[in-house]
Amino acid sequence: MQIIRLDQPIEDKQRAELLFAGHLLIYQQRQSMLELISLTKEILRQYLGELNPIHAQHELNKQTFLSLTGAAQHQFRHSSQARELFFKVLIECGVDTKKSYYDHFPLRIVPYSNQHHGAHRAAIGHHRDTWGSNIHSQQNWWAPIFDLTAQRTLAIYPDYWQNPLANTTATWDFKAFLAQRNVTQTERSIAYPSAPTPTQEVNESTAVKVILEPGDVLNFASAHLHASVPNTSDATRFSVEMRTIHQDDLILQRQAPNVDNSATEPMYAWFKHIENKHKLAL
Repeated sequence: MQIIRLDQPIEDKQRAELLFAGHLLIYQQRQSMLELISLTKEILRQYLGELNPIHAQHELNKQTFLSLTGAAQHQFRHSSQARELFFKVLIECGVDTKKSYYDHFPLRIVPYSNQHHGAHRAAIGHHRDTWGSNIHSQQNWWAPIFDLTAQRTLAIYPDYWQNPLANTTATWDFKAFLAQRNVTQTERSIAYPSAPTPTQEVNESTAVKVILEPGDVLNFASAHLHASVPNTSDATRFSVEMRTIHQDDLILQRQAPNVDNSATEPMYAWFKHIENKHKLAL
């Protein structure tokens, strides 16, 4: 696995060949990403006032922190301006949005320690995003809003690119998750996992803790095993993420290897066309 830093956009076929060979791409200082960072900071300012978002956790009690950051996440999630800016980011990276589909675009918040867990406010454990979608042409996009450190970032596990990790893909059921979510109060833990999970321990010595600057964008194959680094710093991590599928990759079967996914149903309906919003269907 190589970490390839790019100053210029690359075309979709070249990107797919690099990602599905296991490499990581970092597109450096995209103008629309810098604009999205400014917009995100303004949304946070509406709810946190003059508090520094990465240190607001020190100043607020648990419920207030969850309530205010939850409101900011809700506004971000429904912001067409935020989504459109990230679509521009994709274009600046070389993505042909006329042939591309996306799933969702959340603002992820990972507080330091483990005392402020809530929806989209906790470290995400080891997983491959393809375990849930069962679409191996899928790509991940991830970008920080504030500075990162090795204690406050995303980890990739390249040793598992070609090696299996025992997991629950054979038994996990998306419909069962939806049923539990529909009867669970907002911001409460859902009894059923939101995605398949490992059933064996991960070798942490293989972790690559990726550091990029605000304005940079990380792109990797969704089949890569990855996880949030448990936040042992003294600052909250804010990041955005999106998953995309290029229709040519599906048609031509450009994809990552499947080494351990036992699921059988591709979740095409999770994805919408970037421009016309039609659902992906084959």
